[in-house]
This record gives sequence, C-alpha cells and structure tokens, in this order.
Amino acid sequence: MADRQAEDLVEQAVQMSRSQNIPLRVVHLETMASRQASRDIRTSLTRALQRAGQAHAEVLRLSLDIDSASRVVLTVVQQAQSMGATHILIGNLAMGRRYWLDTGERISDFSETLIALLPNARIHILASPGRDVALKPAPHPAQRDADAATLQTLGTVTGVLALCTAAGALIAPWLHPINLSLIYMAGVFYVALRRGLGAALATMLVGLLLFDWIFVEPRWSLKPTDPQYFFTFLITLIVGIAISRLGSQSRQTALHAMVMAQQSQSLSLLSQNLARTLTLDEIVDTVVNSIKRDLGARARILLLDADGRPPRDDADPEARLSAAHALRGDPTGPESRGFVLSVGGTPLGVLLVDGPAVLQLGASEEHLLQAYANQAAIAIERCQFARRSEQAAVAIETERLRNTLLAGISHDFRTPLTAIIGAASAVLSQERITLEQRNALAKTVLDQATRLQSLTSDLLDLARLQEGQVRLQTEWCPLEDLVHDATATVAAALRQHELQLELVPAEVVWCDATLMAQALSNLLLNAAQHSPRGGRIEVRIAVEPGWWTLRVRDQGPGLKPGSEEEVFRKFYREAHDAKSGTGLGLAICEVVAKLHGGRIDARSDGGAVFQLTLPQPERSPDLEQALHG
Repeated sequence: MADRQAEDLVEQAVQMSRSQNIPLRVVHLETMASRQASRDIRTSLTRALQRAGQAHAEVLRLSLDIDSASRVVLTVVQQAQSMGATHILIGNLAMGRRYWLDTGERISDFSETLIALLPNARIHILASPGRDVALKPAPHPAQRDADAATLQTLGTVTGVLALCTAAGALIAPWLHPINLSLIYMAGVFYVALRRGLGAALATMLVGLLLFDWIFVEPRWSLKPTDPQYFFTFLITLIVGIAISRLGSQSRQTALHAMVMAQQSQSLSLLSQNLARTLTLDEIVDTVVNSIKRDLGARARILLLDADGRPPRDDADPEARLSAAHALRGDPTGPESRGFVLSVGGTPLGVLLVDGPAVLQLGASEEHLLQAYANQAAIAIERCQFARRSEQAAVAIETERLRNTLLAGISHDFRTPLTAIIGAASAVLSQERITLEQRNALAKTVLDQATRLQSLTSDLLDLARLQEGQVRLQTEWCPLEDLVHDATATVAAALRQHELQLELVPAEVVWCDATLMAQALSNLLLNAAQHSPRGGRIEVRIAVEPGWWTLRVRDQGPGLKPGSEEEVFRKFYREAHDAKSGTGLGLAICEVVAKLHGGRIDARSDGGAVFQLTLPQPERSPDLEQALHG
C-alpha cells in the first residue's frame, strides 16, 4: 500500500520464493492513500511492482475504495485463500494506522486477524528500524460486518453534524441564519458520497432539526416565529433530497467504475496466465483458479469430444447433465451456471460454476464469467491448433525420414545385390571360364553377401536400440576386456593400420559391456575406412570423477565443415567415401551414448575425432580396494 516498505517486501518475498521454489503473488492495493501519496512513495511502489514482474511473480493490482481496515484484511484473506498461500509477508508500517472518520476502525490487529483467519499460513512481518512488533495471541474472529458498518455510518453522520454545527456557530454572528443551512447541505453531500442515500437523508433531517433548534429564533426550541423559515425548510428539504440522490448516484457510479476496473484487472491477469499455458490441463487449472480467486466460486471445465458431446468417462454424472443443459441453452440449476466455450460458433467445452457463491452473482459477475469462458475458449483453440500443427510437423518429418530411409536402404541393398546377380550370372552363362575367374567371381559374391549381412545386422541393431527393445545391463567393466572385445570384432579391418592405445588396462568403467564394445568397434571400423594404409588410429580412454571418456582419432581427411552433427544421421556418407560402410555405425554409437545418459561429439583435428562422454557413478570402497589393493 502507500508506505515505504513495498520494495523491501517484494525483495524479501522474491528471495523466499526462489529459496523454497514456491510461486509468488504480489497483491497491490491501490487505496486512496496510495493515490494521494508523495512522488517518492509512488516511485517506490512502481519500482516494487517492476521488480515483482522481473522475478516472474503473479502481480495483482486491485483499485479499491478502501475506507476501512476490514476491507483491507478481507481482500488479503481472499487472495491468500484462493491460492492456498503458505507464507504471507506484510510490513509493520501499516500496523496501528487509523483511517480518517472510521470510528474505532484500526488495523493494528492486522497480523492477529490474519493468523486467526489463515491458520495454515505463516505470517512474516517485515520490521522497520526503531519499531518493535509484538504479536498477541490470535483472537477469535469476530462476526462484526453488519455492526461495524452501522457504527461507521453513525460515526460519520455524527461527526459531520458536529462539524457543521461548530462551523455554523463560529460564523453565525456575521451571517443571516438562513445562510447557515448551506453548511449542512455540504455535510449532506459528503455523507451521500461516503455512506449512501439513507445516511444522507438522515443527516439532512437531523441537520434541519439542529439548525431550527440552535440557530432559528427563538433558539433552543422547534417553533420558529418567522413563517419564512417554513419555506426555507421546504426548499432545504427538496435541495437536500436532490443532493443526497445525486451524491448517492455519484457514489454508485464510482463503485461501479471500481468494479469494472477490478474485472478488467482480473481479465488482464487471466490473459497473462493463459498466454503462458502450453497444455489443456494448464488452461483448465488457470481458469478454475482465477474464478475461485476473483469470485470465490467453484468451477470446472468439461471439454467436448470429437462428436461435440461431454465426455462419457467423466466421474460426475451431474456435471455431464449440467453441461448438456448449457449446450442446449437451458438453465443448469439455482446454484449452478453453465457457459459454453465456443469459437466461431463451434463449441469446444462447457464452463460450470456452482456453489453458494453463485446465488450472489449479479449481472456484472455473469458478464465476467462469460468473458472468462471466451478467454478459455480462445486458449483451448490455440492449444488444439498448436497440437495439430505439431502433429502435422511430426507426420511430415516422419514421412521425410521414411522416404530417406527407404531410398538409402534400396540403394545400399541394390548395389551388392547387383554385384551378386552379375557374378552368379557370369558363372552360369560362361561355359569356358577359368578357375581363377571362377574364384574371383565367387569372392565377389562372398564380399557382397557379407556387406548385405553387415547392413542387415546394423539395421536390426539400430531398430532395436531406437524402439527401446534393448535394456541396459550396466556393470563395472575392465577397460582391457572392453578394448579386446571391440578390436577382435574388427581385427581384419585393423591389420593394415597402426592401433595406438592410451588407457589404464586395470581401470574399470560403468557401462553395458556388449553395447559399448559394439560402439567402440563401429568407431574403429569407421576410422579404418577413412585412414590411409599404414595410418595410425589412436584410442584414448580417461576416467574422471563422475565421467569417463572414450576418444578415437584417425589420420583421414577429417570432417566436412558443418557436418559435425550430420555425420550421426542414418545413411550419411560424404562424397569421398560413398562406397564404404553402411552409414549406420555412427548412428548406432549416438543411440548407445544416449541410452547410457551421455553424449557423442565429432570434430576435425588432424583427422576425424569422435569422443564419447558417459556418466561414471562413485565406486564403492570394496571396489576401490579390489582395484588398488
């Protein structure tokens, strides 16, 4: 409110929200005091609200004609209850403040009242230097709304009449008594603005009696001797009634404007919250919580199925019946309201609001709920369009990948099959063929069949890995065994190259030994295919706290710039090696890395360098003792 603690309050709340990872709502009550505050205080309020927005807090601005402490407490309690608040931060500058002309109305018991009304929340008071705050035991909440309003009205009327009478007594020696009636008219107008038509009429009648009794001759009696005073009383009565009515209408107009401002603020806050939602469940929760916060009513949203009907699997048959009534335009019940969520005439769902609070809804609240329903319908349509767009994009990408996969498979299968068919046809068709030629053709058939077998095996392995059919069998695996299994698989390809190992053979790593041996053999085979005859292939395995890395370097031409991520795509080959490999080995390595919770990177550094980085849990003391004696 209008004090100098706003910035400190927001800062403390932001720190608490971040430290405990809980959402934060900042409620700004724009009271008459805040509108009349100094420039420094208004600037401080603005900075506090900006800080709340930067911290992604939910900022709620309420423009209230606060003229009593009970309204302040009631507003804070409603906001806390609507969000299930666990912590409430208030300042101690507001404690002990008395609002002008509110007889006996103080908020010095602000904290005690909050403790009594919100037993599940912790109240934090931000103390200012030089002020001590001592909390009393929480009193029992008093049911004083009607009595407090009556006492406030009586106090206002009595105070205004007393001030008018005192002012009249001061200036009576210099003015004709008839002029003194205008002072009471000013008081009547003030009461009409503050307390309504009934209090203003009572002020006018009592004021006329006081004016006649004190200022009209003979004084201290109600029987004026001059007949013209009866005409004065009549005109004053008519003017007083008109002033009371105009003042009351002005007050009602101001209250209506405040209600409209609150509803606009509520709609703005709902729009901000809906803009951050991504799923239908988030949209439903946001709308339901907003209705509970702003109107104190229970709400739920029933989304319609593809046939435009309420879902049949809903557990509440009464809700389905109410939704059906709302879709037909029929009343849903005395304590229930139904609003159709539709965009462009197409119903998407039904907003149901029920509970005792529905009986107190006026026309403005009905319009507010309809606006909520419209906002929810737009958000639901946006979410559905986004989901359809995402599904369409996934379908397009799936089709593109399928076509690419089919093209790659057909090409890779056609080449060896063509060679096999050609060699077999030559053997069968040529009657005069030497043994050397027959052996060459047979070797061609064997080589291409082996290539087909390798391609088929890689395809099956990749499919099993990507579809989740393989479960990791992680264990502590010695590096010596891992490297031995991998090199034995590709020993034929490594004969014409120099293999340089940099590792601690007795070291152990955490992995699935079978999958990791397959990944390492694929990396070695890839390096052998791209290294020149006699070239060196380096394998380095390092174990660090929490991680272990496997790096394979060759002496080939390296990677084409910009292809560091593309090389892991299925059937990817660069132009200079289009005839070597299946184009699936690196894709299998990437899947193995992801299954282990790690990653694989590629770069060029005097050749192609591929590095696997995998998580390594902390080793037990028994394992450490077994490794290091």
